[in-house]
Amino acid sequence: MADYKRAKWAEWADHIRSLDDPTKNYEKPEALDDLVVLDVSSRSMAGCYCSSLLAELGAETIRVEPPGGDFVRTYSPHGIMKDGTGLAYLQEGRNKYHVTLNLEKKEGRDMLLALAGQADVLIETYPTGMMEKWKLGYEDLSAANPRLIYCSLTGFGQFGPESKRQQFDYDNIGQARSGVQYGTGEVLPEGKTYKDMPYAVPTKAGPWIAWSVSGTFGAMGILAALHYREVTGEGQHVDVATPEAYERLHDYALHWYYDQKVTNERFGSLDTALWLYGFFPTKDGGVFLGGLRLEMWKAFVDIIGKYDEWKAEEWTTLAPFMKKDWQLKYQAMIDTETSKYTSEELAQKAVEYAKSGRLAPITTVIAPIVSPWDAMHDKNWIDRGMFTVVKDPVYGDVVCAQAQWKATETPPRTKWICRPVGYDNGHVYLKYFGYGPKKLKELEKKKII
Repeated sequence: MADYKRAKWAEWADHIRSLDDPTKNYEKPEALDDLVVLDVSSRSMAGCYCSSLLAELGAETIRVEPPGGDFVRTYSPHGIMKDGTGLAYLQEGRNKYHVTLNLEKKEGRDMLLALAGQADVLIETYPTGMMEKWKLGYEDLSAANPRLIYCSLTGFGQFGPESKRQQFDYDNIGQARSGVQYGTGEVLPEGKTYKDMPYAVPTKAGPWIAWSVSGTFGAMGILAALHYREVTGEGQHVDVATPEAYERLHDYALHWYYDQKVTNERFGSLDTALWLYGFFPTKDGGVFLGGLRLEMWKAFVDIIGKYDEWKAEEWTTLAPFMKKDWQLKYQAMIDTETSKYTSEELAQKAVEYAKSGRLAPITTVIAPIVSPWDAMHDKNWIDRGMFTVVKDPVYGDVVCAQAQWKATETPPRTKWICRPVGYDNGHVYLKYFGYGPKKLKELEKKKII
């Protein structure tokens, strides 16, 4: 019998797992463990998300909330609370020390000023001008600590005609003002009214995508500023407006309008800029079909056994398929065919076609649409540590998305899930101010913490 030889990819998979297996993250150093981050965000998951990214990389992150807790702790489906904390905040309270501080009072502001003097990064999400009113703006804090990186995540930015609007940053404003969601949702057919089809309106993204995007760009800006500080010794202000950040994901639609004056109108799961690209029904749910080249579209037609009937051999360009009437016509024809199979059967047919189909190795990309339950029980993501249970000393066993990227030397990690309001007052204020129990009681009595 011939010796069995493992595939090269399998050898690489074993090798890279030995280097970046997330179960070994705690044996490795943390990239940002020499940094102190103050998260002074209010009512906004953008700030919490931003600081989570830094906290996962080891930054000592101090979450500053008003006495009684930040409003974001109440964000939760059906008002479900876990030991006083909403489900959304459990996701973004990770690895952070939680303290309370009343910024409405001068003594509270003085304490934050003192903390900022010992910090590397401060993140805030108050309406533009609020921190300046409290004498806690960038110029106030950088005068005391020139090395400070000060990141503002707001709804309208630090300058511009609407920058002084005293409105907090909300995800729905970010989605609506970015222009991205305009092209997402069911189309209103000619002759129909919104009374006939009340659902034919722009559709929001499921998660708080705008907040997540602005938080990500905020973290990226902070890391770039920290690198610059290593070279110059100087801190700086990072200014992120959530709609602007989300607009960055608009991709070709922005250029299409600028160059051709064409607005990418919503068209359900179809797209007049692309074909084949959309959601289609199956016996047990649906699939996302992707075939952005003529050959891939022809391959799909062959996969479902309609190559000759639909005369695919005669097609020479995708141009006709960009027309709305053509897309609607073929959508109905495809729906009938994909509904004959389960999602997995279709995906497998595409794989097999790449091996022996008429146009092999060309095939169509077919992805089954899965539910959150299916995603959380997907063996691939479980094996990669995405949904590993975190054993939190306060909240117990909690599943949260983690280990979003793997790294051989300084990977991210989730050390704890969250902390109750003011849980770390004793630890943090003793460490940075030398305050003991007696002083903390005085501050509580004066409603400073």
